[in-house]
Amino acid sequence: MSSRHEIKLKGPVIRPERIPAPLFQELLHIFVEGAQRALRLRIEGRSTARGTQPAWMRSAAQFDLLIEPPSEPGVFRVESRPLRQVLPANLRPGETPHGLDLAQTAVDFFEEGLEDALAGATDSDTFDEGLVETFSAFARLFEQGVEAIEIVNGRIIPIDSEGIERVIRLRRQIPAPQAVRIAGTLDTIRHSDRVFTLVLESGAVLKGVAERLEATRMASLFGKQVVVSGMAVFRPSGSISRIDVEQMQEASAQELSLWSRLPRPLRVLLDTRSLRVAQDERSGFNAIYGQWPGDESEEELVAALEGLS
Repeated sequence: MSSRHEIKLKGPVIRPERIPAPLFQELLHIFVEGAQRALRLRIEGRSTARGTQPAWMRSAAQFDLLIEPPSEPGVFRVESRPLRQVLPANLRPGETPHGLDLAQTAVDFFEEGLEDALAGATDSDTFDEGLVETFSAFARLFEQGVEAIEIVNGRIIPIDSEGIERVIRLRRQIPAPQAVRIAGTLDTIRHSDRVFTLVLESGAVLKGVAERLEATRMASLFGKQVVVSGMAVFRPSGSISRIDVEQMQEASAQELSLWSRLPRPLRVLLDTRSLRVAQDERSGFNAIYGQWPGDESEEELVAALEGLS
C-alpha cells in the first residue's frame, strides 16, 4: 500500500489560483533530493558519496505528485511506495546490516530525518551532513515569501524560519572528517557495496564502507579481528557515525588493545556567534570602565608605580 503525504505552504505568496514557478521548483527539488539521500543513508550509512549515483536509488526513492483539487491553497500531495515494492532484492534485509522496515518509504525516511534535525537531535542516525544540507534549502522558500510549511503524514511536522535556522546551526556543529585507525571484529559484510559492521571490544558496533577493497580480501577477514584505516565521519554531537575505509588487515593483539576504542573529533568548530553577548551598563566593558578594584587613591597608585620603576 502506498504512503500519502501532504505538503502545506502558507504565506502571502500562496494564492488559490497560482504559485510562483521558482518556489514550486525549489520545493520539488528538496523532496526529490531528500528522499534519495535519506534512503541511501539507511542503506549505505551515508547520504552522499563521490562518483555516480547508484542506479537503484533514483527508482527506489521515486514518488508521484498527485493532481487533484486541493482543499486549500498551497497544498500538494505526494504518494510514495514502500521499500518492499521498489528496493532491489540484494539490498533487502537478510543481506542488509542496517535493519530496514520494508513497509516504510524513502519519503518517510526523509521526514524522520527532517523532524530530528528540526528538534536539534545531535546524536541521531536519521540524518548526516548531506541531508542537513538538503534540509537547509527550505530557507530559500522562506526567502521567496513562504511563512510556514507543514508536512502531514499521520502526524504534523511544522517548519518555520526559526526551525531551519536551528538546522543550519546543527550543520555548523558537525566536526570535519578525520583519519583514524580502529580495531574490532569484522561482523557483517554486504557484497554488493562493501558495507560492513565492526564490533569493538566494548561491544560498540561501528558502521563502515569499504568500497575500495576487494571483495575476496574482505571475505577472507570475515569473523576475524581486524584493524581498519580510513576517514571517520561524525555526528553533530561528536560521536562517530561511520568510517570510510581505505585499508583493512588482520589485527595483532597489540593493535586490538591499542585501537579498539571509538575515536572522538580532534577539532570541533567554534560558533563565534555564541561568544557575542549583549552588554548593558552593568556588564562587559561598561562594568569595569573607570573602576579600580583597590582602596588606594590615585596619588598613592602613582607613587607606587614610580617606586617600581
